[in-house]
Amino acid sequence: MLIEDFRLSLSQFEELLQKITTSITGGIVLEKQAPAEIWKKLETDVTAFQNLAAQLSELMLILKPERAPTIKMQTQRLMQPLQSCGEILFRKSGDIIADSKLALEELRRAVVEATDFLKLAKEIEEAPSETILSILRLKEVYDSKEFLSAIAIPEATHLRLRELRKVIERLGLSVSNLEKVLGELRISLNQVVNEISKFKPAPTEEDIKQPSKLEDAREENPSSEPTLVTKKKENLESDPA
Repeated sequence: MLIEDFRLSLSQFEELLQKITTSITGGIVLEKQAPAEIWKKLETDVTAFQNLAAQLSELMLILKPERAPTIKMQTQRLMQPLQSCGEILFRKSGDIIADSKLALEELRRAVVEATDFLKLAKEIEEAPSETILSILRLKEVYDSKEFLSAIAIPEATHLRLRELRKVIERLGLSVSNLEKVLGELRISLNQVVNEISKFKPAPTEEDIKQPSKLEDAREENPSSEPTLVTKKKENLESDPA
């Protein structure tokens, strides 16, 4: 089952994190070595670490899709220093000792981020989405349908399974309709926001009593649209009666 694969990868990730942490504890010794020598010692572990992190990220997105923004952000924060570490070790530079030191600093930063990444993964392991778990269980049943089809079940159970299938189909249709409604609502809200932005504040009674202020405001903002109040005021001034 997918959850078992997730737990296995999580255990391997935690063990590898401890191994890398131990390797960079003697940073002073590593910093004095050339970048090529450092990469030779760390390449296998760092590469496996990156692969496990990517695998765990994908599994977390499946098991807890509602936390997708947090998962993606934490994954990026972990991958970025790991990538920088490799780039620094491979670049050509006149100061190899400085590069070695900088690469190890990036690796230490990755270890710190990996701790938060591991914490997030364990939270998802303890509380995956119940909906996703139900779907995964149904998938297991579907995958073993050939085996199940050879097993006779009571008529009452068969009827319940048929009803369950109908409920699932209706749920899928409802989700599709909901997505459509949400899309239309988003468009309507954007239209309302655009309409609201067109409104301008009407002049106060003091502004109406002192036309000079209105003229000054027009000169300062000649492109502003007239309001109903200002139109009424202009009509009164132009009416000779």
